[in-house]
Amino acid sequence: MSVEALHKVILYPFINESLASLKAMTNLIGEAGEAFVDSVDDFRFKGYAVCSEVTGGLDGVIMMHHYPETAIAIGNSVCEHMFEEKYQYTEINEELSHALAEWGNTIVGRSTDLHSRYSLDYKFSSPYFVHNVNDMEKYLAGVTEVITVPITIEGAGRYYFNLLIRNVEYQTIGIKREASTGISNPHTQTLPLDSKILLVDDSGMIRKALRRYLLQLGYSNIIEAEDGSVAVTMVRDHKPDFLFLDVVMAQMNGDLALAKIRADGSKVPVVMLSSITDQVLIKRCESEGISGFIFKPINADNGAEIIKQYLKIA
Repeated sequence: MSVEALHKVILYPFINESLASLKAMTNLIGEAGEAFVDSVDDFRFKGYAVCSEVTGGLDGVIMMHHYPETAIAIGNSVCEHMFEEKYQYTEINEELSHALAEWGNTIVGRSTDLHSRYSLDYKFSSPYFVHNVNDMEKYLAGVTEVITVPITIEGAGRYYFNLLIRNVEYQTIGIKREASTGISNPHTQTLPLDSKILLVDDSGMIRKALRRYLLQLGYSNIIEAEDGSVAVTMVRDHKPDFLFLDVVMAQMNGDLALAKIRADGSKVPVVMLSSITDQVLIKRCESEGISGFIFKPINADNGAEIIKQYLKIA
């Protein structure tokens, strides 16, 4: 299979989504170069990578691969764009790791969802992160070909998409990029300012951003949970008036938590949050009764305004 075919079928949605998310989450501008075949023997770990395993008709790994200085620049920009504060970290710390993880999760979530809308014989794993050069050897085991596309960011450096291929057994079909939008809250009555709002997301960074946007709007009675199972208990014990609920979390996903909350008899208004725009998932959440669905990312430029549009109860 040609480099061009692999680029268009597998890498193209990831590259396009990364450029769109780069603009939306950092206000940085990136430009993709031409795809080329890398030497497997000469392939080297650059310092930081977001990865997703590919199985099925294609066996391999997709890497969004950064030099440390580029990862740091992107992480600082994600924080700045989300919180409207100047960040000047010089190494990847916990806060930048959370920022980079949010960026990477958004890209992989949206890209793999787009792939899933087509009858393609491959699947992608949840994203994971590689920081250690010693880990690279296991990812190269059995790799016969590496396809690379460089992404240049104005004023910030360069990162790469690498497709590490172990085996390919499928026919080529093209993919078009589709825009993702949120599903609005149909209600018209604004949530009172003294209402208790529960934020549920396993990303402390997202909870911090949501809290900030709510405070900007005048809401201060805010409680938090970092997992769906905790959220189920908090709804029982604290009786919140409104709930923002992430979908993908470590212990219990938001759609399962929503089902349990409804099974307990709670009719609390719920707005879902996710970078995944899978229509089956959305329909499942809608069947449990939700007041809207926000597709990430959100940031300081639009965060408060977006949240305001969803804070409606009747």
